[in-house]
Amino acid sequence: MKNLILSIISTLLFNNSYCQEDFEITIEREYSTNQCTMGYMSISDEIFCYTLELPWKDNINNISCIPKGTYSGILRYDKTDGWRIQLENVPNRTGVQIHMGNYTSEITGCVLVGTNANVDNCTVTDSGTAYIRLKEKFYRNPNPISCPNLNILLTFK
Repeated sequence: MKNLILSIISTLLFNNSYCQEDFEITIEREYSTNQCTMGYMSISDEIFCYTLELPWKDNINNISCIPKGTYSGILRYDKTDGWRIQLENVPNRTGVQIHMGNYTSEITGCVLVGTNANVDNCTVTDSGTAYIRLKEKFYRNPNPISCPNLNILLTFK
């Protein structure tokens, strides 16, 4: 009986099927002006979509892009779009999220995603499509019925 209990405990502690996988997002910034910061998002080292942020303004809340670094993420289901990734532990910031939008006027320190980008006027386009694809990539299913056990990591370069 003792061996059976030890075997069960060992399986629970060391079996990889119980370990949480990482869902790794990288934001690589390629273009920055006084109006915006633009780049692209990679998921597990695969380029996924374009990104739009506010310009760097010394991390001032609601008017600056996010400082370089790696942050953990959580899911939020309380917004009108029903799903968002929110960054945790961004220095001196709260509520920083990845969401839909095409223009910097729709950002208060967050990240917008799009399938195309226009650096001449600091916009991303077809944000809704990129956002739906991001959600499908996270859930690994276009019609999820449960949340995967994923540890969300976001790196800003």
